[in-house]
Amino acid sequence: MKIVVPERVRIVSDVSPLTGKIAVVTGTSRGVGLGIAHELLRAGATVVGCSRRPLQTLPGAADNPDWLARSSQRVCDQGDFGAIDAFIAGVVADHGRIDILVNNAGGTVPTPHVEDVPDLVARIQGAPAAADDFERTVLFHQFAIQMNLISPLWFAIRAYRQMRDQDGAGSIVNISSGAGHPAGSPTLVSYGAAKSGLNHMTRSLAQEWGPKVRVNCLALGPTMTDNFQSFVLPKDDPTGEKYFRDVPLHRAGEPAEVGRAVVFLCSGTADFINGTTIEMDGGMLPGVLYEAGLKTITDLL
Repeated sequence: MKIVVPERVRIVSDVSPLTGKIAVVTGTSRGVGLGIAHELLRAGATVVGCSRRPLQTLPGAADNPDWLARSSQRVCDQGDFGAIDAFIAGVVADHGRIDILVNNAGGTVPTPHVEDVPDLVARIQGAPAAADDFERTVLFHQFAIQMNLISPLWFAIRAYRQMRDQDGAGSIVNISSGAGHPAGSPTLVSYGAAKSGLNHMTRSLAQEWGPKVRVNCLALGPTMTDNFQSFVLPKDDPTGEKYFRDVPLHRAGEPAEVGRAVVFLCSGTADFINGTTIEMDGGMLPGVLYEAGLKTITDLL
């Protein structure tokens, strides 16, 4: 008996699997977001990145004429839903559509005591300043939840409102964290709560928006970025030899590895993966690095 494979599930060639796709990636000035953007470009997509401050080009694209032609870097304050609306409208005006959204922007820093956030910790995080210690603490946690849960929801809703009226199916990938694990995340309470909400939001949106848009999530463990090296790895262990003893792979992940996972989720090879949170943490147990990760901050304090 001859088996006919439906068109929608045929395997896509691994050569430039995202050619012709328009991708939006938030937080592409450096780190994980930049790694994701580069891998999407490598897979053939056109990439529009965004950051809080203006940049002439997507970092790293200027040395590659093809990447430079298929990428741009724009400013967007993800704490302002009006700015998100204008950003998406601008992308559609220039490119006609949006096929991929990667909600990457976010992050935080650990704080020794959830009930009393030091001024230095709030400043490193980028939260609104306040002289009063209670106000500063409240604003720190509010900022963490806004940037890591509410703003990604705003971006997802606005992108979906575009994707639903296009031909084909869209793909949204949320970048979460192992801090969202149900085991809890001391020193990262508001951030962990936000990322746990992001995981749940992923599942809920996938159920509401299928089959027009698939929504998936990557929950990252330690990932080697400049910020990770500066604010997480202890000064007496710059290579992480001791730090990563509790990670079965004995190393951090790399931004490019995250990017390749995003490409997989957005390519034709993953069309039946929907509403899933994939843990990218090297197999570590929840919470094993919280004490080590806090040490750099307490040393500064």
